Amino acid sequence: MAAKPYHAGHDGLVRIAAEENDEVLLFVSTSDRTRKGEIPIYGVDMKRVWDDYIEPSLPGNVQVMYGGIPVQHVYEELETAEASRDRTTTFRVYSDVEDILKYTDVSLSKSAPTLFSRGQIERRGVDRNETVNVSGTKMREYMANGDVKNFKKFLPDEIRQYAAEILQILTK
Repeated sequence: MAAKPYHAGHDGLVRIAAEENDEVLLFVSTSDRTRKGEIPIYGVDMKRVWDDYIEPSLPGNVQVMYGGIPVQHVYEELETAEASRDRTTTFRVYSDVEDILKYTDVSLSKSAPTLFSRGQIERRGVDRNETVNVSGTKMREYMANGDVKNFKKFLPDEIRQYAAEILQILTK
């Protein structure tokens, strides 16, 4: 995930994956997010938020992997499993219901043909109604407007108390 910023919707998706699986590899981009008309969020600042606030609040079976392009890392992980000839592990790819469509049958079967054909790769699109209906765009809007109240409201419960500090880090 890019998660710039990380919000309650992201957290809900991670917690669903943690409940449904023994181990969760969470691939997180550390690149800058600079878009015309939006407040920039720098990867180094978001990484600090991950280190200080988010990662300590995550379930124990979640391992965060930083850097690069998260979608690419998913395919690389599947290719590694394919090469190891793992025939017992089921891999579930989690994303929101729109982004899960990036993981097509064609691309998954190309990266890990045996795993895919044996049904060892599953996709799980998580609808916002299963978590918290908030978007990164809305969170960046709250940040740009200095709306601490709404920014805080849509942070995960476990880090909500740090909303002002997180906002300060990301908007310095």
